[in-house]
Amino acid sequence: MKLEILCNLDSGACNPAELRKLLKRPGVTLKSHPSLHAKVWWTPKAAVLGSSNASTNGLALECESGNGWHEANVRINDAHVIDGICKWFDDLFKAGYRIESEDLDQAQALWNERKQLAPTGMRLARTLFDAYRAAPKDPVWQRVKICYWSEYLDKKDQDWLDKEIRESRLPSNTSAYGEWNDKISADDYVLDFDVKVNKPTYHGIWKALPAAAQPASLRLVTKVKWLSLHAFGRFKVSDIEQAALAGIAATVIKQHGVDDHDVLITLPQAMALIDARPSASQEKAFERAMYNIYKEAQTFGYRPTLFLKMIADHGGVETARRLMRGSATSGFEKLWENNRLDLSVEALILRPEWHSLFTEEERKLARRRLRQFNYSPPD
Repeated sequence: MKLEILCNLDSGACNPAELRKLLKRPGVTLKSHPSLHAKVWWTPKAAVLGSSNASTNGLALECESGNGWHEANVRINDAHVIDGICKWFDDLFKAGYRIESEDLDQAQALWNERKQLAPTGMRLARTLFDAYRAAPKDPVWQRVKICYWSEYLDKKDQDWLDKEIRESRLPSNTSAYGEWNDKISADDYVLDFDVKVNKPTYHGIWKALPAAAQPASLRLVTKVKWLSLHAFGRFKVSDIEQAALAGIAATVIKQHGVDDHDVLITLPQAMALIDARPSASQEKAFERAMYNIYKEAQTFGYRPTLFLKMIADHGGVETARRLMRGSATSGFEKLWENNRLDLSVEALILRPEWHSLFTEEERKLARRRLRQFNYSPPD
């Protein structure tokens, strides 16, 4: 069978590995035209015109549960139209160039780069976590790392970095990670958490710089405001997302750390640990318990509207954490004045059914505050 195939190798959208297979098949003539965008299938008896690329995704061969692109194609049987398509194709085919093995070698780099930029087929997400959950298998997530560190650079490396910045060879917002050149590639993003003390501290988003004249022990990074992820958009790390990533620090260090310090994991690894924490249904149940505090407080004339707004904005669990991190609020004192500290957030999180939602440190804070007001919390 004689088969003539015209593609656009220069677009970066053609898989060189599949084209190599076609080149090996007898009777196949393979050409490329740099301005081709149409998708046409032609035989002497019929033709198909449409949006589908000749790919597993375009032909719906590997989509799951209706995911993937919605394509439209039309079969044409009219002999006059088929003849017109044939002439159109012949003219383009003659203008194209024959693809050789060397062309495919050059196209491979373009194909590899294009894969990183491919659209997800999903609605643009508003938050980083939402974007991840929309397309968790996208390779871009391997470029987003989370760092939990407790040790500074050694003196030699820090002195070198300070000198480079002082002599204006590096921007002032440059920093570095030690011994992670094999784990952080150029243009990777790192979400940075300092875990020197019990409570992890978030230090923002850092982007790895291209390889340059630098010590082999260092990976240079610069601070940026956004995670700019092709096909997903730009994201900051919200307070809730920061809290979730900080909340798994102890688990990450325990599972991945060496000598209990300085760990680097990918966002997919982090999300797996976050998702392994208490279920959403349990968090929803806790949120209902928080709303019940508001309802019960109304029975003795207290309406904590700011408390209600915090739950609406941040959810029940995050609201409890925020209140625990601060000092005793006027709302706490109001409950104490009415002899109803049993309705406090501190008393709520100490109930056995909510232990898995909070850390031992958070429970210690709750007990300490309640005891300061002569209230005996439940065991």
